[in-house]
Amino acid sequence: MSKSLKTNFVYNLINTSLGILFPIISFPYASRILMAKGIGEVNFFQSIVQYIVLFTSLGIPMYAIREVAKIRDNKAERNNTLLEILILNLVFTIVGYIAVFIIINTVAKVQVNIPLFLVLSFSIILTTIGCDWFYQAIEDFKYITIRGIVVRSCALVFLFVFVRTEKDLLYYAISITIGSLGGNVFNFFRLKKYVEFSELFTGNLKPFRHFKPVLRIFMLNLIISIYINLNVIMLGFMKNNESVGFFTSATKLTQVILTIVTSLGTVLLPRMSHMISNNLMDEFKVLAQKSLDFIIMVTLPIMMGLILLADYLIMMFCGSDYIPAIPTLQILAPIILFIGVSNVFGIQILYPQGKERIVIFATAAGAVVNFIMNLWLVPKYSQDGAAIATFVAELLVTGLMCLIGRRLLWVSWQKSYWTYIIATLIMGAVIYIIKLLNFNFVIDFMTCIGAGSIVYFIILIITKDPFYLIAKNLIFSKLKLKK
Repeated sequence: MSKSLKTNFVYNLINTSLGILFPIISFPYASRILMAKGIGEVNFFQSIVQYIVLFTSLGIPMYAIREVAKIRDNKAERNNTLLEILILNLVFTIVGYIAVFIIINTVAKVQVNIPLFLVLSFSIILTTIGCDWFYQAIEDFKYITIRGIVVRSCALVFLFVFVRTEKDLLYYAISITIGSLGGNVFNFFRLKKYVEFSELFTGNLKPFRHFKPVLRIFMLNLIISIYINLNVIMLGFMKNNESVGFFTSATKLTQVILTIVTSLGTVLLPRMSHMISNNLMDEFKVLAQKSLDFIIMVTLPIMMGLILLADYLIMMFCGSDYIPAIPTLQILAPIILFIGVSNVFGIQILYPQGKERIVIFATAAGAVVNFIMNLWLVPKYSQDGAAIATFVAELLVTGLMCLIGRRLLWVSWQKSYWTYIIATLIMGAVIYIIKLLNFNFVIDFMTCIGAGSIVYFIILIITKDPFYLIAKNLIFSKLKLKK
């Protein structure tokens, strides 16, 4: 990694950590006040809104990051592309709000709480005007991080001040909207630093030239969203809001961890797209292999920890009313590994090469399996059925990407992976033994995390793992510089 890439990763890691800290602090507080039914209602509405966001944004974020990253050194062409894509997005945002109007006038389950649905629908316009993809493409991760600190702090203050009873669903919706997308307002006004909006009226812009390539990415995003939103929507219609609440509590914890796992991809996508456009294939291949190695090293112990500590995590972050979510979280735990690997294959390697059709096919196959299994399992097993469907679908997606795109992935199985597997199994045995001792809930939990982490990293040190050696050399080089 170049110095710039390391810096970007550090900034993105800080921003990601803040993104994780926000739900870790806010969700346990909100879940105990709003209960499973209230959390379920908010997330049911939010899932519907996310589908509208999906349609209004088309495939713009991923497409725009790749395209702007390719021409980021050409200021005039870069800014022209920014304005064209923004106009295209605004056109479809208008269509999105027509859909919002139709839904609130026709869907009975939404008409139960129209104000809540409308508040959550603000994420549609905020997503559009934010142009977050532009700041990622030009790798302005420092600004993104500072903005995240300010906005999420404000959202937390708002949550603690206004969410007091089970009836405060509206305030909770406002807080999560601010926390996730409030910073997009700053993004929009900051665009003046890069472009003159008077250029919108020059007549030289051709926004619809991006429509066709964006549609390909839209198909990919549409299919991916099935894993994110369809489970919740099907649970909401086929079961009840309480089941949605249990499933949401489990997925919140996996999503928090996935944010860390996929944060590397956020930094690497613009950089790897730039490498492809400049025919730097040797550097591209090395970076792809390092990315996969890092993901395997990180996700295996996290997956094991989630399976063994699911009871502690659900009780601590959600409360005793969410005990039915414990097996749900255990079933979902392996998707941390599956999504981590498929993110490397699809987003970091195949997509920058323009091979999104492979990603679309693999993801579509998983989506179909996910939908069919939900129809079969949700009526009988509720949130656990949705979790099983997600598990199988994500495993299938990862397997298909590996099989179909194997000649384009430029990665291979490394000997160090056996070390990570053995270290994870030993770590798991240590955690299991500590749990059997059953001293104290909090002490056991902290001891499990501490002892498990120490055991895992001691094994990496003993085996002289490549990432341990990189970290060691980096620390010693910094110390020498200070002397």
